[in-house]
Amino acid sequence: MNHPIVRLASLTLENIKNVKKGTIYLPASSNVPSSFSAGILGIYGQNGSGKTAVVDALYFLQQIMIGAELDPKLADYIDSETNHAEIAAEFIISDADIFYEVGYHVLLVKTDSGVCINREYLNCAITQNGSRSNKNIFMDYQRSDS
Repeated sequence: MNHPIVRLASLTLENIKNVKKGTIYLPASSNVPSSFSAGILGIYGQNGSGKTAVVDALYFLQQIMIGAELDPKLADYIDSETNHAEIAAEFIISDADIFYEVGYHVLLVKTDSGVCINREYLNCAITQNGSRSNKNIFMDYQRSDS
């Protein structure tokens, strides 16, 4: 890959702030441009519709993906009626005629000291020359596993 383009295709939240379960799709990712021009995305909606939850979830997802220590305050973002939350992000990575559909899913659980990752997995499908592979799981961590 010389100059790959990475775009967020969708973000699914479950039990984050006031979002019980919802998915936001980013339509620009379905036709990834071959140029390096940037896209503009705006999020709008009524008060309490989950706009801030999306922005906060993207921040926490970034912190998790770079390996930063989980902020104990993250537990405050998990819905008070449950003890777990899930964030799932789907990405499109393109380079010339190769497209990678990469999914990253993380399940967070409240603990006495804050929050921990109970499960996370990474999967990927490759589309090349008009042929798409199955989406295979490359990493699957479950905290209960030894």
